[in-house]
Amino acid sequence: MSNCIVPKESLKIIAETVGISNISDELAQELASDVEYRIREVAYEAIKFMHHSKHTKMTTEDVNNALRLRNIEVSEMKN
Repeated sequence: MSNCIVPKESLKIIAETVGISNISDELAQELASDVEYRIREVAYEAIKFMHHSKHTKMTTEDVNNALRLRNIEVSEMKN
């Protein structure tokens, strides 16, 4: 068993919800590892934005800025 923060079972469920079925355990594990890597990348960038903003708690804006830096679509919540 791997120490991934994203369980391969979760990726299998997500794949099924978008119409992809019968993903092997090996593929699900590889995807889980890649998702974890990408999450860590974004978190690291968000920490840098937090420090540059001189605050001690990470905000959603820090995460959004990190996502934008990586050209990942950010969905804004409307009030």
